[in-house]
Amino acid sequence: SSKLAINRRRQEGNPVLKYVRNVHFEWADIKADFEAGKEMGILYLSLKWHKLHPGYIETRMNSDDTGYAVKVLLVLVNVDQRFMLRELNLFCYRTGWTLLLCYSAEEAAEYLESLHISRNKDEQSAVSAVQEKKKKRQGVTETNESSQQIQLAVGFLSGIRSVSTSDAQRLISTFGSIHTIANAGVEKLSLCPGLGPVKAENIYTFFRTPFLKD
Repeated sequence: SSKLAINRRRQEGNPVLKYVRNVHFEWADIKADFEAGKEMGILYLSLKWHKLHPGYIETRMNSDDTGYAVKVLLVLVNVDQRFMLRELNLFCYRTGWTLLLCYSAEEAAEYLESLHISRNKDEQSAVSAVQEKKKKRQGVTETNESSQQIQLAVGFLSGIRSVSTSDAQRLISTFGSIHTIANAGVEKLSLCPGLGPVKAENIYTFFRTPFLKD
């Protein structure tokens, strides 16, 4: 479809919609909250809502991903709950969803517009196009962005039991990415300088522990 499809039952009244101005949209009977073409399903989640209903989004993600080649979870960060973002990030990683964070209704609308405009691209290209547009708007340089990504990765890893900020920094330096760390075995992890077998076991277990509802 040439229009952004919106789930009326779930999204009517969402303040984000009044900021969707650069693409046409229509109400539709769809599984996801938004559809940018038939291949891309987008779920929208407010962290404030997630704090009150922690099991909601897991149920939606498990039931609404059928048939979508590209699955995006668009999260409005409207409360400061970093541990919730870590859980959502991990759950998205395990289930094949792409996590996008926005900090206002206007920014959420921009993401929806950009995803719809990029709907004919593959997942990585579509998401990259959205993020590139955001960087240009904010004047973010590649150096600043790289530094921000490292800080986010360090914050995520230091949430693992017994893993310090220094440990997290060494892990990123040694393995290069969270994806590589998540797929490493205990023996390989324990070779990271200063880590040792106990912390390596904690990291290995963390990435293989099922996501639990509160």
